[in-house]
Amino acid sequence: MSPLIENIVWMVLLAALAVYLGTVLLPAHKYKAAFILAVAFCMLLRYGLVFYIYKCGTEASGTDGLIYHEVAKSVADQIRSGVPIWRLEYKYTWYTVLMGLQYAAFGVNRYAASFVNVFISVLSSFILFKLAHGLKFSWKKSAIISLAYLFMPSMTVWTTDTRKEAVTFFIILLVWYLALKALRERSRNMIRPILYMVLICVFLWISTLLRIYMLYTLGGGILVALFFYYLKTKRRITLVFGAMILVTCIVVTYTTIIVQMDGYHALPLDRSKGGDENIADEIGSILNIIRSKNIPEAINGFLTQPYLAKVSRISDISGNWFAITAVRIEQLLWHLCLVIAIFGTINAILERNPYLLGLLAFIVAYSLINALICEDVGETYYRYRAAIVGPILLLADYRPLLESIRSIIRDRSRAIG
Repeated sequence: MSPLIENIVWMVLLAALAVYLGTVLLPAHKYKAAFILAVAFCMLLRYGLVFYIYKCGTEASGTDGLIYHEVAKSVADQIRSGVPIWRLEYKYTWYTVLMGLQYAAFGVNRYAASFVNVFISVLSSFILFKLAHGLKFSWKKSAIISLAYLFMPSMTVWTTDTRKEAVTFFIILLVWYLALKALRERSRNMIRPILYMVLICVFLWISTLLRIYMLYTLGGGILVALFFYYLKTKRRITLVFGAMILVTCIVVTYTTIIVQMDGYHALPLDRSKGGDENIADEIGSILNIIRSKNIPEAINGFLTQPYLAKVSRISDISGNWFAITAVRIEQLLWHLCLVIAIFGTINAILERNPYLLGLLAFIVAYSLINALICEDVGETYYRYRAAIVGPILLLADYRPLLESIRSIIRDRSRAIG
């Protein structure tokens, strides 16, 4: 089979599977077919972007994506030689193992790996839809959130190349969806909620293999949600859930995070004095970098950069008028989204909504960690911020707060009358 035919087969099969899953997973509505058609169109756009990205060849295009591709080829060679999965040697991130498994099974094809990422990003949009609908949002609002997430230019770029972002965002949304399912489960049979909790714990570990601090941001957010949920309902299953999350955080910290901290590639360590030799030195180096930062400025930069005037300096799109314009428009809409999300945040606090408060805790923790340890470059902030785009979209609605205020005014008027 020629490479072109092989790529066409991958594209058609993944698009067909995405359409089928959309038909099965999404609730019925008169605009459901139109929504799925829009998703298919977005996949087509991303497929085109894949060919554009690799126009100079799959062995010469990209930054992190190219590095992961090279590591994945090494992982595939190990698998073919009979090395068990638990003994595979890999660098940087567990995503290279996932891609290596694909290469070992179907042959080395970076196009196909990118097509799979496109498919995973579509699954993420379906989960975001289900999450929004599970929070009692209307079908229309859920669809708008899902499509906004899917069509956002930056999200399109981060999840189309052979980077780990598509899998990372998928796991983040899946964890929060499973948490919602576990909290909303009312059956006397405890097998299903316990299964949800076990899966969450497994995905917390996997998320840590993708991005080392995800355990604390996701786990911490879920614990906050469980705290407020227990205060509201007094359900004992909440205590079991919280204990499972705490045990997972402790076990993964000692078995995975401390092991990976030594020389972890994504942490901005100061090696000017000859290199860090142990965990204490690693942590000390990170703390020194944090102390050197202007924290309010760093947080503002993480949430708002790249600034409009500096978009043209982003290396990946420098000189590309269309891409620069698209990013500037996206940034304007993102800033508007942040402002609107403030209203949703206030409403979540006033209503003491356990789930949304937990989601808010995740957003705050993730933003704070990245603001403090990321390189102070707009392009870097832009990429790492993408993990909170979905959660922010869930909060970005001013209407619930206005309705809550109207309800308070009506209640007081009736009391006075």
